Amino acid sequence: MSITTSHFIRILSTTILFSLVVISISLAKENIPALSGPSDSLAQAQTLTGKHQLSYLLMNNSLNSVTPAGYFNKQTSYLLEDGTIWRNESEINTLRLAGMSGVVLMGDVYGYSRLKDLWYNWPTTKFHSIDFSEDFQKYKWMDKYGHFLHAYFAADLFSRGYRWAGFSGENSVWYGSLTSWLWMFQIEIADAFFEKWGFSWGDLLANTFGAGFSALQQIYPEVLGGIQPKISYHVSDALKEKSYRNGAKSIIDDYEGMTFWLAVNAYHYMPSNIQNNYPDWLKPFGLALGHSAKGIAKYPQLGEREIFIGLDYDLRQLSLGDDSSFLRFLKSELNIIRLPLPAVKITPAGVWYGLYF
Repeated sequence: MSITTSHFIRILSTTILFSLVVISISLAKENIPALSGPSDSLAQAQTLTGKHQLSYLLMNNSLNSVTPAGYFNKQTSYLLEDGTIWRNESEINTLRLAGMSGVVLMGDVYGYSRLKDLWYNWPTTKFHSIDFSEDFQKYKWMDKYGHFLHAYFAADLFSRGYRWAGFSGENSVWYGSLTSWLWMFQIEIADAFFEKWGFSWGDLLANTFGAGFSALQQIYPEVLGGIQPKISYHVSDALKEKSYRNGAKSIIDDYEGMTFWLAVNAYHYMPSNIQNNYPDWLKPFGLALGHSAKGIAKYPQLGEREIFIGLDYDLRQLSLGDDSSFLRFLKSELNIIRLPLPAVKITPAGVWYGLYF
């Protein structure tokens, strides 16, 4: 088994990924009504659902005119808080779709070239998998959290890309999540042919949860829209001192420098009567639960966990740039980063207070 063959497997997986585009085009229909003014905004908004309706109304300054009677029909198109349009029917823009496909393909090829230097410089072998129980005993699950977050972020980004290219909201969610899953799956396949690595069922499971959570969050924004997986990072001493047992060379493998967070925005879940009187400057603030690990560089199966409880800042609730679809998109993408804020760290050695990133 050669690296060239492994590369071919990845390209084959990517080809399967892009075959989804052909399937979607064949299913696409054109049926997106234009909005002519505030009265149309109200009529369109009354066919939408909870958080989706709220997002549309905020962009059209019609919130005070709407009653709850119009919820849950989804018969038209409307703007989401991430700056993309949710359509009931697809209206494919072939130029945008081609551009998106080209960017993804180039990103995939570039990503493999980087991984080839970082991960795929070990002897190759026949397809093999890692022992499931042994896999879950390493790194205090930090690698699994990383796979979850990567798949989640990719699914969100792909879904937004599909909506930008004119896919219907429903198709964008499922194709985005499936594209993310395949994007991650090709890495698992490549790993399976290297002696140092191997196919990881644990990684595959984490990938599936990440892509799946993104889909559920977009389908049920009222229930899950206020929850945000996040990451913060600082270069660890282990990476600086090159003490990683597996020879980690970059921040991609620097698990001791990563902290994974699950943030909740309180404003999102408040009753409407409280939301109406809630100060704008407080809306972005929430709480986050974090997890990291130390001592896993030299001894992946040992080390100790670190648990964090801290404040969080939801960039999506920041009113700055709401009149720009691009800035709304940018805020949604950057929201995956947990900003430096006060936190409490709980470890077997004690409790620590202060700013943490």
